[in-house]
Amino acid sequence: MRWELLGGWFASWGPDVVAVALCAARLLPVAFLCPLLGGQAAPTTVKLALVLSLALFLHLEAGVSLSTPVTSPVHLAALTMKELTYGVSLGLVAALPFDAARMGGRFIDLFRGTSAEASLPVTGSRESATGDALHPLLVGLVITGGLMPVVLSGLVRGFGWVPLGAYVPGEGAVLRVVGLAGGAMATGLAVGAPVAAAVMAVDCLVGLVSRAAPQVNLQDMGAPLRILAGGALLWLGVGLFCERLLAGFLEVEDALFQLAEVAR
Repeated sequence: MRWELLGGWFASWGPDVVAVALCAARLLPVAFLCPLLGGQAAPTTVKLALVLSLALFLHLEAGVSLSTPVTSPVHLAALTMKELTYGVSLGLVAALPFDAARMGGRFIDLFRGTSAEASLPVTGSRESATGDALHPLLVGLVITGGLMPVVLSGLVRGFGWVPLGAYVPGEGAVLRVVGLAGGAMATGLAVGAPVAAAVMAVDCLVGLVSRAAPQVNLQDMGAPLRILAGGALLWLGVGLFCERLLAGFLEVEDALFQLAEVAR
């Protein structure tokens, strides 16, 4: 009698469980890659709870479900792998603006020194202070500025653009993600270019002064001048840098749509 009840329960609730599981499989990589849904900062239990909540909402309230029934465990495993693969692509695209902020900061510190204090005695560090600052700054601006629905709407609409089980792995999706990653890298280089130019100008000036007046020893002054000039320009231009990074973030929804176009 119990086995019959259990079989009846699976027959009635099985499609719902499968739909929720596939929605969670698509959202799980996004939660681990995109800082807006947790990223590396949030505990794993929090990310898992968020993924389950969103999956339940998508199935129960948005009506996201699997169009064809699952015929075997092998079929379910194949669908799960497809959703996980597509979720990784979505997570990479959603996290690109924040990766651009980190790349821009590291590019800045590459010219100023490995870090802002790397060339100073005793206090030298091998970490990128600017990269670790621009990344959470962009996250804070997105959340406090009410721009978080840009990513959430793109993810929710993605279930309409690419229904469950409709993702087709192929070369087009890979090339699209690579192209978007190249655009994020270009954004990071554009953010760090002004500071890099200022630091190179300081090095040029120090070299000219040393050549014109060999008796003046400016070798020990090069690193502090790079740190000072780069830090001053970074402080003066942080607003412009944030605007450039936010402009890249506003293109996330369109990037998710472009990925969906080649993935179905």
